[in-house]
Order: sequence, then structure tokens, then C-alpha cells
Amino acid sequence: DRTEMVSAKLKLIYTKAVLPIEKRYKYDYFFESPFLSDVEFDSKPQVLLIGQYSVGKTSFIRYLLGRDFPGQRIGPEPTTDRF
Repeated sequence: DRTEMVSAKLKLIYTKAVLPIEKRYKYDYFFESPFLSDVEFDSKPQVLLIGQYSVGKTSFIRYLLGRDFPGQRIGPEPTTDRF
């Protein structure tokens, strides 16, 4: 599977090139961020899209998926008459 191959190569690059630099310069101490584990390479990525109303967030997701998805709602911008 191509996804597993890419994940394995990224993991190898991290463990061979990046991790030694992080350890040498105490990245975990100064930035209070732990070193990456295998779980972070093997899990599905999460993406957050934020933006104002009617800027195309839902349309962008539909384009990437090539289909509609559960929970999608495209409608007019919400308004309120009270502040």
C-alpha cells in the first residue's frame, strides 16, 4: 500500500535525521513537546479548516472527496437580530 510506504519512509527520515538533532539540542526540554512516536506516524492525519461563512470550506472538502459527505450543510449566512 502506498500510504504505508510513505509513512514508513517518513518514520525512517525522522528517526535517522531529525530525532538525533532534536535530542542533541534538547527540543523536548525547550519546547515542552515530546519526541514523535510510531503512533503519530501510523495514525490518520487530522485536518482543521477554519474560515468565515461562504468562503468555500465545504466546497473544498467536497472537491477533495469527489462526493457529498454526511453532515454537510450549505446555506445562507446565519444572522441575529439581538446582540
